[in-house]
Amino acid sequence: MAKSRASIRDVARESGVSLTTVSLILNKNDQRISDPTRQRVLQAMERLAYTPSRLARGLPNRRANTLAVLVPALQNAFADVYFGEIISGIYEAAATRGYRILLEVARREYVRRKEYITLLDDCSVDGIFFIGATAEHRWLKDLDGSDRPVMIVNNHFKQWALNWVACDYPQAGRLAADRLVDLGHRRIGHICGPSDLVETSRELTEAFVGRLAERGVRIGSSMIVEGKFLVDIGKLACDELLARDPGLTAIFASNDKMAIGAYQSLRAHGRQPGVDVAVIGCDDIPNAALTDPALSTIRLNFFEVGATSCRALLDMIEGKIDADSKPYHERTPVSMVTRGSCCEAASIVSA
Repeated sequence: MAKSRASIRDVARESGVSLTTVSLILNKNDQRISDPTRQRVLQAMERLAYTPSRLARGLPNRRANTLAVLVPALQNAFADVYFGEIISGIYEAAATRGYRILLEVARREYVRRKEYITLLDDCSVDGIFFIGATAEHRWLKDLDGSDRPVMIVNNHFKQWALNWVACDYPQAGRLAADRLVDLGHRRIGHICGPSDLVETSRELTEAFVGRLAERGVRIGSSMIVEGKFLVDIGKLACDELLARDPGLTAIFASNDKMAIGAYQSLRAHGRQPGVDVAVIGCDDIPNAALTDPALSTIRLNFFEVGATSCRALLDMIEGKIDADSKPYHERTPVSMVTRGSCCEAASIVSA
């Protein structure tokens, strides 16, 4: 993988001046800057092979008034409710500000040719949103510390300095734990997402297990099984949990699809969701309210996380937010939605 392009921050660091000083020199508004300082900055640019982005050059009139949304190369990605809600939120916020949306898929050739960088550097788009990005997408390191206007939506990475907006997954885990403990459950299983690839999935699981421990309920690693965010794998994960503890009384799944898979598993084992085992999902997709029983879940407003990420990125592009000193990070609120799948542990024991 080629080395990332030098950023305006790199130039400031290399020449020992402020970001403002570098920007003034780039925009030829440097009458008050001494010639030695100017030369030091220009020499740093040359050493770093720095090519200023349109934002660094201060060219607001060259905006394309277009934003790109990049999604993974998954089958029917645009038809998935997760991607659909986020993209809808981005579109609504962008349209309100007079911007268009360009949809792109991160196919292998697209990534190999670094077209996501070309879009920005040739001013075809003003900013890019990355949805569904995971640790597998190592090409994102090309943008690490860059001054290019990009936003990771509903995930983030410890290893790269990138802007992100995500749902408050730690709070989601705590809400699920509190609800189950309040209902008297102590034998609890957890169907998690791929924590090694998705940071928000790891946060959710850690917060859930941690809050249970705070409330006096400890679950070992044997009662945490990965379901890969899919219905069929969620069913297999629930099968495994029941094999490990046939007497469990509650399950928390890291998304609603896996919770629906848990329903299938429980019924196959002769146990009724919401009667014999309490089930909580996470997302509140439209089908959650249509299951039998209706699924209790943590509501993550994907439309709002899309809209919030769009407003933040546009504020950066238009100079209303300074993201030069450090990346922009924000979490959107979540809430508990209690429906028929939540039952008290006491009713299970007495049944």
